[in-house]
Amino acid sequence: MTVAFLIRYLSGSVSGNVTGNDNQLSLIKLNDEEPMSTTTPARVGRSPLSSVSPGFIAIYALAMFGIWMAINLPASVTLALRISEIDPDGKTTSYSIAAGVGTLTAVLANPLFGRLSDRTRSRFGRRRPWIAIGLLGTTLGAAVIGFSDTFPMLLLGWILMQAFVNAAIAAILAIVADRVPESQQGFIGSLSGAASAASVVIGIFFIQAFPTSILAQIGLPVAVALVFGAALLAVFKDDAPAAEPLPPFGLKEFFGSFFIDPRREPDFAWLLLALFLIFSACGVVSTYTVYLLQDLIAVPEDQISGAITLSYAIPGIVAFVAGPLGGWVGDRLGRRKPVMIFAALIGAAGMVIIAASTTVVQFLIGVTLVSGVSGGLILGSYIAFGIAAMRDKLAAARNLGVVNIAITLPFSIIPFIAPVLLGVGGGTSNYVALILVGGALALLGTVPLLGIRAAR
Repeated sequence: MTVAFLIRYLSGSVSGNVTGNDNQLSLIKLNDEEPMSTTTPARVGRSPLSSVSPGFIAIYALAMFGIWMAINLPASVTLALRISEIDPDGKTTSYSIAAGVGTLTAVLANPLFGRLSDRTRSRFGRRRPWIAIGLLGTTLGAAVIGFSDTFPMLLLGWILMQAFVNAAIAAILAIVADRVPESQQGFIGSLSGAASAASVVIGIFFIQAFPTSILAQIGLPVAVALVFGAALLAVFKDDAPAAEPLPPFGLKEFFGSFFIDPRREPDFAWLLLALFLIFSACGVVSTYTVYLLQDLIAVPEDQISGAITLSYAIPGIVAFVAGPLGGWVGDRLGRRKPVMIFAALIGAAGMVIIAASTTVVQFLIGVTLVSGVSGGLILGSYIAFGIAAMRDKLAAARNLGVVNIAITLPFSIIPFIAPVLLGVGGGTSNYVALILVGGALALLGTVPLLGIRAAR
């Protein structure tokens, strides 16, 4: 079977061999719960879903942890080490190219594979095939990186990893919309952000355990993802295929993967705008932490390394706690909007504190509010909020992929806008202006949230 035929088969252009009447799939009960309706896998027009068990939640969290570690560890450490081995003289340029191309690949792959998943009519369901394909493709990309001896070959492996890991991520996140009742969506959706935060911290132990083996450093996290991913595939048996035969996947469908029509999805479009604005504060802090410490706070050279470590470690730990807490609070309240508005206000306050900082302690307080509390609460709420705000539940994976673009885009745009703001006043390092604009954007993000009507 060719790759082209496989994609056509999974996306509905070729009829899948599903069992039962028409495209109904005989489902297996999970944890003694009632099976999902196969005619409406996205919750449209069916009875409320039953709660998922603690066992399912644990396996879901472990699968997210494994997948995030498989991509976050090379993105943070392993890729840079491998490039320094292959291209020691041009490592900075090569790493910039790899990082840029990898980010672009991830941004495009997530909604694209999400759309393919939404359309899949396989007998195995519409999420499980793409989880499996994503894990296998990620393994292939990791192998290419591990055995590469030239930068172009390494870049190919990194593109494969970014593309296929996002295929798996898109499908796994959509399980929250397909399988989880609204009363649990906040907490379970928040586990993705918590798993991402924990993945790098724990993944560092692989680097320390195998300091000279790139194959182990990049291969073991992928092995963890394969094990936990396989466990999720084993328990997620009530995965229904797409309910209706769909038209062939053409250029219109391809470009439609990255676009939300605000006329058809006004609430969802408002949410995308809000997330983009609020995450602009995180984009400023994340991109310019080192320079803020060096130039704004004037940390001595012999103390800069420790200050940088604290600036990432403390907010990371706080975000790990704040994410699930924010999701749980949203579940208990039955409301996502107050949590998101509170996160925006905290982020804006944190940016003001950073702008006024003269010591490392003040700076750490501000950064923790922005990246730890605000960022954690948003990552703990955005999946459930996105599911509640989207009108087309049948396109949950694609829609959550577009949400990923809204969250990621500020990190790509801020570096291009920053030089203008840094030059305000005739200088070249007006960090206060940059920080305050970032805070103002976060505060402005509360306005589109107020325009959302379908979700509270």
